[in-house]
Amino acid sequence: MATANEFACSQCSLVDYPNFVKAIKWLQLNSIVKLFWKLWPLLDPSEFITPEVLHHFHRMFWDHDVKWCIAVTGAVELDFHFSMIQTLVGYQAFKEGISKLKQVTGCDHCTVQCYIIAAAAGSVPCKFLTAICALLHFHYLMQAPSFTTQSINRVASTLQEFHNHKESIVSQGVRGDWQIPKLELLQSIVLSICQSGAVMQWSADITEHAHVDEIKVPAQAGNNQNYESQIVHHLNWHDNMWIKGGMMRIPLNGMRMKNTNQT
Repeated sequence: MATANEFACSQCSLVDYPNFVKAIKWLQLNSIVKLFWKLWPLLDPSEFITPEVLHHFHRMFWDHDVKWCIAVTGAVELDFHFSMIQTLVGYQAFKEGISKLKQVTGCDHCTVQCYIIAAAAGSVPCKFLTAICALLHFHYLMQAPSFTTQSINRVASTLQEFHNHKESIVSQGVRGDWQIPKLELLQSIVLSICQSGAVMQWSADITEHAHVDEIKVPAQAGNNQNYESQIVHHLNWHDNMWIKGGMMRIPLNGMRMKNTNQT
């Protein structure tokens, strides 16, 4: 990790952040160079970086499982299967398929998870389908509100079942290696449950809503040019209006209190 970061820093300066991000993503790293826990002795990041359902399960499913199924089944064939599914009342339908979906939400991830096994069955090898089903089953088990020794063992055995059949994914040519950070994080989930409790207690809802309020809404107020500067100006204007509104309410409240005392 340190060697790769040093190599990226030598290729591009941290001051030139856009080009630095491109250089470091080529090494399959993010833009974080100095880890805050680097000098902490005998530290395992999995002890305090707990898994989170939205990104580590649902997002991982969309970024990897769905792409594997599309590659093996074929985009046209899988979209046709999804369009033919008879959905129940209250369930989302994908009449145009899923291969061309954009701006997919967590609700869409959950819905596709309900259909993907049935949609891919018959068009993919049995072992391939077993690997996808085992990974999905693992995600479902991890969302339990509480765990016992028996349920934890079941979680571990389900993940092992995926590893026993994952070579079928490689044999289909859709994956050349298993250098997937989110998949590697799954190895420490059982330990995380024993140390920190159920995964469902950790949620990214607050930060996701903050991303909408602080990024998406200001971006919609612009003209689709220079997003960063326009978002900053919008947030600055919003803060100034909030401060000015608070200052204007102070004398009004003072007058109301004065009138109340006089009466």
